[in-house]
Amino acid sequence: MDSVGRLRRGRCDQDRRHDRGAQRHPGVLAVNHAAAPLFEAIREFVEREQAPLYSPGHKGGRTLDPWFRENIAALDLNNLPDTDTLHCPEGPILQAEQLVADAWRVGQSFILVQGSTSGNIAVALSALRPGEPVLVQRNAHKSVLAGLVQVGALPVWLEPRWDTQFGIAHGLDADVVERALAASGASALWMLHPTYYGTTADISALSELCRRFDARLLVDGAHSPHFAFHPELPVPAEKSGAAATVQSVHKVLSGLSQAAVLHIDPHAIDPATVRRALQLIQTTSPHFAIMASIDLARRQMMIDGRDLLGRALERARHAATRLAATPGLRVLRPEDASGAGTGFHQLDETKLLIGTTGLAADAHDIVARLNRVHGVQPELSGPGHVLCISTIGNTDTDMDRLVAGFTEVAGWAGRADTFGGGDTLTTDLLALRGPTVLTPREAFFAQTDTVALTDATGLVAAEAITPYPPGIPLVMPGERLTGEVIDLLRALRDAGNPISASDPKLGAVKVVR
Repeated sequence: MDSVGRLRRGRCDQDRRHDRGAQRHPGVLAVNHAAAPLFEAIREFVEREQAPLYSPGHKGGRTLDPWFRENIAALDLNNLPDTDTLHCPEGPILQAEQLVADAWRVGQSFILVQGSTSGNIAVALSALRPGEPVLVQRNAHKSVLAGLVQVGALPVWLEPRWDTQFGIAHGLDADVVERALAASGASALWMLHPTYYGTTADISALSELCRRFDARLLVDGAHSPHFAFHPELPVPAEKSGAAATVQSVHKVLSGLSQAAVLHIDPHAIDPATVRRALQLIQTTSPHFAIMASIDLARRQMMIDGRDLLGRALERARHAATRLAATPGLRVLRPEDASGAGTGFHQLDETKLLIGTTGLAADAHDIVARLNRVHGVQPELSGPGHVLCISTIGNTDTDMDRLVAGFTEVAGWAGRADTFGGGDTLTTDLLALRGPTVLTPREAFFAQTDTVALTDATGLVAAEAITPYPPGIPLVMPGERLTGEVIDLLRALRDAGNPISASDPKLGAVKVVR
């Protein structure tokens, strides 16, 4: 056979192998490259013109500067002499950061282009050291755990206040923090302010405790960038003695997704150390539209923020009143707060947490019907509740559609026999914790095995295991899996509770070898 024949045969053999591979992996190799499935799904969603009760806060561009919105592709630039450089800013980026610090009334601020996740990791790298104890709220965002893994600090996990009526976790009670500070000698307290659901602990009381015990207050304030701009919103952490506060500008203000800021007190945390940490974890090709959206959101808040937020609060309060009047529904209100010094001290009323245990339908199915039938898309559903995020970008029409949708869905679902109020498994989960044997970093980098859950008693977990409810990890990396913990995990699994783990069915778990 000549060389051309051999080449042709080789190509035919390659084609046959490709065809066999396509049969073995349908949807991977046997594809239609004229399709753009992600783009098409996004376009279909956008063109349905739903009432957006989810983040980001600009709600499809409604609150963005018109020129910015129309020229957003042209803003996809590089680090150029005219645009400055994020990692060592000297021009307009530095000026924008200085304006952010002045707007939020803090010592120094840093622009973030990879969300609050990058800010939380930078806080860990800047404020913590390997092996030192740090108090950490147990329902912290996973980026806090990522920071602990990178630094190697030793977390002392603190239980948040649990709400049996809505099936959610709030913040930390001051007496819980005081006992832990006295017993642990921790160098810092790392807390949420607010929670995903808009509830806050008594930040002033916690800040005072940190001062008394000479511990730094570190705050994941992803959902709090608007607090500083209206007096009827909760007390801002960055004005309450926090050494560091991370905020997602995109969640409730007019920032593009991943737009965030990190505020620090330069007397408590070295700014040069923060900049060095951010150089390690942030991209060297930042999206200039994200950075510009932070600059514009700051300008908007300083010029019109109080009026815009006032109207947003009025819309949300009116919607909350109407929703609460719907048979079978509850709405979390400021009067539900537990008082000074508790983990539920204040409420961001722009968040609408709607309790659905009075309806004879699962919250997931309720959200699906709101979406499909009424064109209303909430932020999330959990066991017995639905969360809607309203912002300055929402309209009266959005809120009318939300209320009308819930009214119809409540009639469709019918009433449950009784309102839910917690269960024994959740109570057991909140009370049970295995001992800490390794730091999260040691557990992450250890050699691991995957073993059957029934064989894991006495071994050390290499992963977080989080049942829902309550959305608080029952197991953290580095904790020992005791017999009681294993029994509870089996009971939760057998009861059908959703569980976040490497094996959601909990047939097996990852453990340290």
